[in-house]
Amino acid sequence: MGDSGNTGLGAPELASNEALRAVAAGTATLAQGAHGDGVRALQEALGALGDAMKADGSFGPKTHAAIVALQAAEGLPQTGIVDAATIAALDRRLGARRTVALDEAMARAAGLSPEEVAALGRTSAAVQAVAPASRTDQGYFTDARRLPRVVPGAAPDPDSPPPAVDSVGDGPGAAAAGALAADRSACLDEVRRALRGDARGLAALDRLLAAGRLHAGALLPNLATMAGVRRDGRLVLEGGIDPHLVLAQAIRHVDNPLRVKQGARHGTCGAGTMEYVLLRADPAEFTRIVDGITREAGEVTLRSGRVLRMPRNAIQRDASGRIDIDRLFQSALMNHATLMSWIFDYDNPEDNDTFWAALGGDSRVPLGNFTSLFQDLMGGSYTSVSALLRSGASVADDVAGALGRGEKVPVLLKWEGGYHWVAGEKIERGADGAAASVILRNPAGADSCQGVPPRAPLPEGCGRFRMKYADLAAHIHGATIRG
Repeated sequence: MGDSGNTGLGAPELASNEALRAVAAGTATLAQGAHGDGVRALQEALGALGDAMKADGSFGPKTHAAIVALQAAEGLPQTGIVDAATIAALDRRLGARRTVALDEAMARAAGLSPEEVAALGRTSAAVQAVAPASRTDQGYFTDARRLPRVVPGAAPDPDSPPPAVDSVGDGPGAAAAGALAADRSACLDEVRRALRGDARGLAALDRLLAAGRLHAGALLPNLATMAGVRRDGRLVLEGGIDPHLVLAQAIRHVDNPLRVKQGARHGTCGAGTMEYVLLRADPAEFTRIVDGITREAGEVTLRSGRVLRMPRNAIQRDASGRIDIDRLFQSALMNHATLMSWIFDYDNPEDNDTFWAALGGDSRVPLGNFTSLFQDLMGGSYTSVSALLRSGASVADDVAGALGRGEKVPVLLKWEGGYHWVAGEKIERGADGAAASVILRNPAGADSCQGVPPRAPLPEGCGRFRMKYADLAAHIHGATIRG
């Protein structure tokens, strides 16, 4: 929903009218028999959405019927009275209409055919701009060789594996008894309306409700806050990211954290691991942070008091294969991860932050900086343990102890001649009580389990693998643990 003053209206045809601003603020209503500019603006908005009526400023039977139909479609009480909830629903529909028009204009500008334009919104694959630049263009633009041949679209976003698949025993809790409290039921209704018919987002929300995860705690209120606050306008203008999509992807991530991916050709394994562990440990905090970095200010205060900011160049879709929410969240973490982030923004397309790239040649984040950021993110006290200062067996024992306490642990492994962050999920012990193996998750979201370190894939895939405890001790480089 938009924001104009304190009214919550984003559509200019509504926000510019004093009477409708009063309705949105909850201090007035409009009903059959009303007259004036407010009714005329209301009728013009309804007409823009396809209701054939004369905008004469008189609230008659046709206007009443159109409002009842809108309320029925939005799941609101069918009173025919324009109240704050009804004007908010109308505002959302006008915003959605403008988004579709903008998508079509952007697609035409990219050289898409009418058929491809008509397919917008029905496919999640990247959109190919098949028409090459003309000879004139190539001669005029000196950097034509650098122009992309692909207009990035939304990355494929399946529920894979199904949310019920979870080999580490962290599935949803038992169904909660009874209905939601009245205030929570209102929050849930707000979230449902904001999802705008997104079938997969609504299905994930229903699973969270059935599992009792919305009956208490901050998760549902945080989602309702996301539903009612305007997103950064650059998301749609520069990235083609509809505001409701941010909410839907956040809900689906909470429902199924195995969806998190670090992105191909990006050294964001540490950020991807942090995102995954936070989703497992505190999904309400995950949604609060996503809400903050996607608002107009583009920042949020973490539990430590430090501010997390999203770099602007993370908005435009790239070729990393990540869905939007992963790209935005991980880029914000990378931007915060080095001591020099106050000077140099992390460059998502180039996957570097200038300073560390100059020193290390890539986007590596030192172990100590990782732990500092993880502590900012999670709250509490965390420490780094490193095989540079003690034996790998000793570091592995610390990890095993934390996993035994039910924690999820970021682990830095020696990996194919380099290093790679993964999430430690579960310790498995033999009949004698000694640690036998450990289950970890590769933030890439997939793992062929070939090469070093030796490991074996788990049936559900999505990056999960099992490693012998002795191999963990032999290949561990460091970890971040509570304490």
